[in-house]
Amino acid sequence: MPLARAARHQHGEVLHFALWPAVTELHLLASRHYAFEGQCYVAAAGTVLTRDDVLDGFDSLDIAEPDARSILEAIPAERELLKSGGSAIIGPDTSIIEVAASGDPSTLSATIDPGRLAEGRLYLDTAGHYSRPDIFELHVDARERSGVRFTN
Repeated sequence: MPLARAARHQHGEVLHFALWPAVTELHLLASRHYAFEGQCYVAAAGTVLTRDDVLDGFDSLDIAEPDARSILEAIPAERELLKSGGSAIIGPDTSIIEVAASGDPSTLSATIDPGRLAEGRLYLDTAGHYSRPDIFELHVDARERSGVRFTN
């Protein structure tokens, strides 16, 4: 979503939250790219999900579908950890500041220094002259509106 990224970079984003099903190697690469391109910090958040979490979630829905639950129960017990988390906090230079161990559901935190952002933007400022405002213009309509519209 390069246009959405360009709009966020123009706002001078300091901390971007990248919400992933789980932070795999590919998601971590994409998050590090975002940090470098936007010269911002990125909190890449991944879900830790176990087989029991899925069964508990299904049971909380109060659905009388025994076949559906039996399908979920068929998830092999050795696949106890379905989503491994992998959350990380990344610096604008793409360095990994903090990373969670696989399967660790605890809260990840780090101290970030917004003062580092100005130096990085000397190397790459995608919202500055690199955006070529002399030939390109991105118009973002920020008016609030419904995501679904029905017409007859």
